Amino acid sequence: MSDVYLGKMRNVMTKTAPGFKRLNADIPEELFKEFAKRCIEEGISKKDYLVRLLEKELYNDSKEK
Repeated sequence: MSDVYLGKMRNVMTKTAPGFKRLNADIPEELFKEFAKRCIEEGISKKDYLVRLLEKELYNDSKEK
């Protein structure tokens, strides 16, 4: 099987849209609880909260330097 075919099959199996990468991490339970609490308070999904947090951390910090 070709690498392209296998790559497409992985995307179908994980339901990750083209142009996106799946993020998986083990984090301390208390940190996760705070994260989930803030998502609920702000009324946004965990994915959207993480994207916003990463964009702020990675893009805003590089603009300030």
